[in-house]
Amino acid sequence: MDYNVYDAARAGFGGVTFVVRPEILDAVRSHVDAVIGDALPVHYVSQTLDNIPVGFRAPPDRQKPWGTAHAVLCAADVTRPPFAVCNADDLYGPGAFELLHAHLTRHPRPTDAALVGYALDETLSGAGEVARGVCQLGREGLLDRITEVREIRRRDGWITGVEADGGPVELTGSEVVSMNLWGFSSHVIEVLHRQFARFLEHWGADTAQEFFLSTAVNQQIELEVSKVHVLHAPDSWFGITHAADRVRSQAILLERVASGAYPKRLAEGLLRLA
Repeated sequence: MDYNVYDAARAGFGGVTFVVRPEILDAVRSHVDAVIGDALPVHYVSQTLDNIPVGFRAPPDRQKPWGTAHAVLCAADVTRPPFAVCNADDLYGPGAFELLHAHLTRHPRPTDAALVGYALDETLSGAGEVARGVCQLGREGLLDRITEVREIRRRDGWITGVEADGGPVELTGSEVVSMNLWGFSSHVIEVLHRQFARFLEHWGADTAQEFFLSTAVNQQIELEVSKVHVLHAPDSWFGITHAADRVRSQAILLERVASGAYPKRLAEGLLRLA
């Protein structure tokens, strides 16, 4: 999380909003104060079940959050688009944020949104199965569709997975996949608000349904109300999907610090960027 903030800041992003569960907010705030301090404007939002449009109510027995697209809408309450969205447990690399910032600040902006894609082969975990959004690209690098594939793993030289309908699928490893590094304009956020209201109308009483970001973006593409450009990441991705990924991730970060790619103390590095 901290290294993503550092990479985003040196790419030109001017602030950060953390979507945090209420029960860990104090711990996250204390950590962020120590690392980021006053180097960047910081906001915190909690993805609470009652943060929904007027006229709707969350079922009293619902426990799980409303989904990743709802998390983006919570952040949009305090963050003015265009902005980037990323996971806290993935490291995308400085080049990915540079590409995204350049796209979002170009005038006129080429598309309503952008997605930084990675080659599937480079995002597999040696510790177990993963789920990935496999991208289908259309003309001029535009995103046609994201297909969610679960239980992806390499076995005996083959890469296999399971699609949403339960059917098996073989993959080559060269497929472009989404690791949830997005850039959104105000137009996309406005449409997301309308989509969330429709989601609540149809599924609000179902405690198992979630308003997923990839599904919502797919719908915008299918309806031809938004265009998404896929940017190809110049850096290697890594993240923590399984507990066993922790040691490898620590080793990679130590190598990057030793090479000078990152400062030994991020807090000092962020202050120099301020």
